Amino acid sequence: MKKIAIIGLSGESIFMHLDDFPLPSVTVHAKFYHEEPGGKGYNQAVACRKLGCDVSYCSKIGDDYYGKRCTDYLESIGIRTFFTKDFSARTAVATILTSQNGENEVIVHPGASKNLNICDLENFKQEIINADILLLQYEIDIKVLKEALRIAKENNTLVILNPAPAIYEDKDILESVDILIPNFEELKKLYALPKNILIDEIGAMLAKRVNNILIVTLGSKGCILIQNHMYRYYPAYKVNAIDTTGAGDTFNAAIASYLSKNKTLDEAIQYAMAASALSVTKSYVMNAIPTDEEVCRFIKLYNLKEKL
Repeated sequence: MKKIAIIGLSGESIFMHLDDFPLPSVTVHAKFYHEEPGGKGYNQAVACRKLGCDVSYCSKIGDDYYGKRCTDYLESIGIRTFFTKDFSARTAVATILTSQNGENEVIVHPGASKNLNICDLENFKQEIINADILLLQYEIDIKVLKEALRIAKENNTLVILNPAPAIYEDKDILESVDILIPNFEELKKLYALPKNILIDEIGAMLAKRVNNILIVTLGSKGCILIQNHMYRYYPAYKVNAIDTTGAGDTFNAAIASYLSKNKTLDEAIQYAMAASALSVTKSYVMNAIPTDEEVCRFIKLYNLKEKL
C-alpha cells in the first residue's frame, strides 16, 4: 500500500441534530445526540485508511478519556499513531450542529492539539520522508506546518494542503504546496476575493494567479480545478444529503489516496467527488466515511443509472 503521512487535530466530536439553527438568545432542543472521535486531520487519516492506504498520523492529545478514545480507534483500524500527551491541556472538543436539511455549524476548542510543536514533530520526521504524500490542514500551529512542509519538500514528498479553517493568511504556504484544496468560503478569504463573487467567475479570475494545483470544493455544486493557468468544472454526484459533516475531509483524503495509487488528477477528482457524495448519505463522520470498495461500486452504479 502507498504511504500517506498526516498531521492534524484530534479530539471528541459531539453531534446534535436540530430542526433549525438557533437564533441569538433562543434556546432550542436537540433531537439526537452522538459522540465520536474526530478533527480534520483525524477524519482524513481514517478516510485514507478506509480507502486503502498505509497511514501514519501525528497529533497531540490530553491525558484524559477523550485522548485515549482518539488513540484506541485509530490503532484499531491499523493506523500508526504518533501522539504526544499534553499534561497541561485537555483533548480537543468540537460541537457539530446539524439542521434538518443536512447543513452543519461547527465550533472547535483545539485543546491540547494547539500545543503540538516542532519538537513533537521530530518523532514523525521519518514518516514524512518515507511517505508518498503529506496531507495537512490549518488546525495545527503554523510553525509545525511550515516545518513539515520543509521536510516534505526536501525529500520529494507530495504535499496536499486543506487550508481549513482559513485562519492563516500566509501566501508563501499557499504557493509552496503541490495541491491546495479550500472550499468556496475559504478560497474567498485566502485570495481576498470579492464576497459577492459568483462560482462561475472563480476559474477565470484565478487561472492567471495560481501556479500550483488548486481544487475548490463547492459542496453540492461540485468543484473547480485550476491547473496550468486553465480551469475545469466538475459537477457533483446527486445524492440525498443527510449530514455534510466530514464531507470535505473525505474529499481531501480521497484525492490523496487515489493520487498515491498513481491515478491521474482527473481520476482522483472523480473518485473524491464520489467518496464525499457517499459520505453525506449517512449521519456523523466515522461511520459515514466509505471504503474503497464502496466508492468504486457507487461510481459504477451511478454511471449505469445515468445511462438508462
